[in-house]
Amino acid sequence: MNSHIALLFSHLVIFLIFAAISAYDGGNETDYQALLKFKSMITNKGLSSWNASFHFCDWSGVSCGKQNKRVTALVLESQGLEGSLSPYVGNLSFLHVFSLRNNNIQGMIPHEIGRLSRLRFLYLGYNKISGVIPANLSHCSNLKDLRLNNNNLVGSIPKGIGLLLKLTFMVVQY
Repeated sequence: MNSHIALLFSHLVIFLIFAAISAYDGGNETDYQALLKFKSMITNKGLSSWNASFHFCDWSGVSCGKQNKRVTALVLESQGLEGSLSPYVGNLSFLHVFSLRNNNIQGMIPHEIGRLSRLRFLYLGYNKISGVIPANLSHCSNLKDLRLNNNNLVGSIPKGIGLLLKLTFMVVQY
């Protein structure tokens, strides 16, 4: 009887290990959760591929690194997206390109975007974003191209933006 219990227990452990590996599928749980939080604040049928039937690297507008399966680009331009930006976008720590150009995004730019030290291109132009440009955007030390034009931004450009040595192009139109 004890050998049967031990056998069942070992099969259960093996099943749980394989289930965990399958669910993880080489992806990153932090990126997955950040994308789900992003989606939860957006209304649009264009994100219908964003579900558990597909690995998040196969979702529309999402690109991942080949080896580490971390999100490197989130490009959802002209998709009719409505809603606001989730602060959890700041958890996409491998993000190089973030473009939501030409949608109906409103609300403020979350200061958590300032945590994206690998970010090179930030395109949020042609939306309905309001508020100020977050001062800690200056922490995005690899930022090359910043486009925030045609929004409802107020205030001045934070002084720290001038410290972004790799920034070669910036469009901010109030």
